[in-house]
Amino acid sequence: MASAPALLDDLTEEIFLRIHPADAATLVRAALVCRRWCRLIAAPGFRRRFREFHRAPHMLGFSCNIDSGSFYSLPSTVARFVRTCSCLKRVDMESSRVIDTRHGRVLLVWESDRGNKYLFVWDPIGKEEHKLPWIFWYPDSWNAAVFCTAAGCDHLDCHGKPFAVFFVATSHTGIFNFVYSSETGSWSDASDPFAQQTDDALVLEPSALVGNELYFLLQTKTQILKCNISTREMHMIHLPPSACFSERRIVLMATDDRRLGFATVSGSNLCLWSREVASDKDAGWAQKRAIDLKTLLPDGALVMPPDVAGFAEGIGFIFMETNYGHFRIDLKSSYVKKLRTVNGVSIIFPYMSFHTPVRILKQIIIEEKFVPNKLMSCSKFLYSCSAGSSSSLYRSQVGLIRHTYSSDIVGSYSVPNAQVLF
Repeated sequence: MASAPALLDDLTEEIFLRIHPADAATLVRAALVCRRWCRLIAAPGFRRRFREFHRAPHMLGFSCNIDSGSFYSLPSTVARFVRTCSCLKRVDMESSRVIDTRHGRVLLVWESDRGNKYLFVWDPIGKEEHKLPWIFWYPDSWNAAVFCTAAGCDHLDCHGKPFAVFFVATSHTGIFNFVYSSETGSWSDASDPFAQQTDDALVLEPSALVGNELYFLLQTKTQILKCNISTREMHMIHLPPSACFSERRIVLMATDDRRLGFATVSGSNLCLWSREVASDKDAGWAQKRAIDLKTLLPDGALVMPPDVAGFAEGIGFIFMETNYGHFRIDLKSSYVKKLRTVNGVSIIFPYMSFHTPVRILKQIIIEEKFVPNKLMSCSKFLYSCSAGSSSSLYRSQVGLIRHTYSSDIVGSYSVPNAQVLF
């Protein structure tokens, strides 16, 4: 028979497992209560069970592109990360543009003062930035996608695992693709050219990953470029003919049954289409669902024609752009939530992942420290170190305190350098 403490730990873990994935702050608070709870939450098995219990990653925020140009300055794009949970912060990146988000990473392009453009991959949770080598090639149009390449990964928590960037571009000789691997730190050679049948161009809008294939929309909204990420073969898929497609945005998506689909707006209806099961030559399209937005969105939101703004893979969220701002629609429950207002934004790149405090807690150094100005005993939790500085978390009677200090004042715990987090 299990001992009473073991049974109590099992019961406590079951409670912690039911904390919402976006509420990592509650897990941190729980870990700071006592060493037993800290060890329980920091254990590798808890992180695995937490993912299995909640099954799908949660939306922790979204990335978007904001035009920061003005009448007196040249147009410049700011890539902004907007949090939708308490565990992350808003981040602005000047002269950058979001290209893609997937598997816990954000793919951006940054333009230097000299006009050179560089791709880099950013992990908002791990705070890691990975600058990719420059591709010495100047395409007519291009797009790119990031995805995890770890063998056997369930893509619920891909932080620290290998990834790849699939870069596709057009030129006067055809369509080419390059693949960057984080394991080799280099780009592959260009693929064999795919003969382009039209003068169509790629657009910097979200791609869709369905199985082993990436899909990119073309500018005329009449065709989709299909790319196999293993063989790097490319094919063209024609969209169903419709007059409204040329005026309304099309957002590519993966359907629940793992087919290619897309969402668009016709009048006041959100229309969901999917690719029929057949060979590429014989497969057609079928409209599976039409949602009346007048019954979901608030009065006045449809004064101006709405548009689809994005799709969250794996959790079934559609994002709508209206004159009242952006709304998130849960396709399963029809629950609607208004997003935080960000002016000048059209496309939403949702960021999904699990964020447990394990990355902090597994580096814990527990010491009993004394903060003279507060006249209280605190437990110190060292959670990050960089060149010349480090930060600590303190559990105290006033809440959780973050203290940052430089290498030349190590050991100084003055209150002016401390920040109460929650």
